[in-house]
Amino acid sequence: MKKASLLTIFLIVFIDLVGFGIVLPNLQLYGQQYGLSNYFYLTLIGATYSFFQFLFAPVLGKWSDHIGRRPVLLISQFGTLAGFLILFMANAFRGEALGIILIFTSRIIDGISGGNISTANAYIADITTPENRAKGMGAIGAAFGLGFVCGPLIGAGVSKFLGLQYVPLVASVFTVAALLMTWLHLPESRLPSSKDNAAAARRFSFRGLQHALAKPIIGPLILLFFVNGFAFAGMEQTLSLLIQNRLYPLTTSTATTHAPSKAMDAAFSNSPQAVAFRKKQDSRASEASGVLFGAIGVMIVLIQGGMIGRLTRKYGELSLALAGPIIIAAGLLLIGLPIHWSWKWTGFLSGGLLLAIGSGIFNPAMQSLISRHCDSSEQGEVLGANQGMASLARCAGPILAGLLFEYLFPGAPYYVSAVLCLIVTLLVAANRRKFKLPAIAVAEPQSAVPAR
Repeated sequence: MKKASLLTIFLIVFIDLVGFGIVLPNLQLYGQQYGLSNYFYLTLIGATYSFFQFLFAPVLGKWSDHIGRRPVLLISQFGTLAGFLILFMANAFRGEALGIILIFTSRIIDGISGGNISTANAYIADITTPENRAKGMGAIGAAFGLGFVCGPLIGAGVSKFLGLQYVPLVASVFTVAALLMTWLHLPESRLPSSKDNAAAARRFSFRGLQHALAKPIIGPLILLFFVNGFAFAGMEQTLSLLIQNRLYPLTTSTATTHAPSKAMDAAFSNSPQAVAFRKKQDSRASEASGVLFGAIGVMIVLIQGGMIGRLTRKYGELSLALAGPIIIAAGLLLIGLPIHWSWKWTGFLSGGLLLAIGSGIFNPAMQSLISRHCDSSEQGEVLGANQGMASLARCAGPILAGLLFEYLFPGAPYYVSAVLCLIVTLLVAANRRKFKLPAIAVAEPQSAVPAR
């Protein structure tokens, strides 16, 4: 039964993340089609989801401890489905205020109910023994990675052949499949009488966050993890906009001006020719973003799925934590610098691969450092606090990136994020002695599974 449940939860997470990945690179482009011309407001679409997920993740976690994992998974999937359908409904109100309201409403509902991955992790903790738990968590990490690879690629195909407006509808089909699989094939894992469960200890709480940040070694490590995630999240929510701005401009002036909103406003027109041109450019940018996100996902899966253990044994977590932000900073600069490459994808592709490599080694290494500096009795509280700070980073990072993109120039978020990553490296280097692990055999880091 447990093997069947493990396979079922693997497939559920994979299908769910395919749906999420389909939408992720397209949210800002989708907002453009419905009248949002300010890049800061466009990045708020993604930040809204992360903010409400940060607020309600503790509620869903506590709820799953009381009523069970299966009901919370179903509630979460219903919320995701509702969010995608509302996003698709916005198509009927293109160019109207109601369309924009529906877009943000969809993100709020999905964020409130967005406990899919954390609840899946709790389910794995319920059905596995301590010695097999890492393997089970690794399966969830693999499902997350594979779903995130396939999703953006499917989204690119949908945008190209059907149109950007159908992206949320296709994503909802995958959510329905995950929901039905949960309803029909996933048994409840948590017994009502169970009071002592590893998953409950890993639940995020605001009080636990305060306690973790007050610890002399753990607190600085979590803050460094937050700063790096903050920088990376700004890239996630502006990459499709940067690709459009540089490679598929809405007007010829968009590629040469540092006032993108004015160029976008000039492109707005009710003429059929202007609307058709805009849709074509949006579709091209969506397709390109999906392929690039898919390539980044492939590299992260390769590193965290097979290479991270060997790299950790050879170099140690601390060395990887030093190198990761440097590699990320190099990738951000390659993407952000307005260099006219002979092949137009050189900067985006090479920068994206460096981002994947840096993130793929830094996140597991930092999570391992945080975990190994904890007492076993405080692992759950500390790891839950770290996950909460990661969610907060995914909310705050896009806000700053949107402000810089809109009111300075499109490459500004990437320069600032690169500087933040270099600061992380400097702070890790300055605290090497404090962060150094005891002289024991180096263990493989846990798989990094971002919160959905």
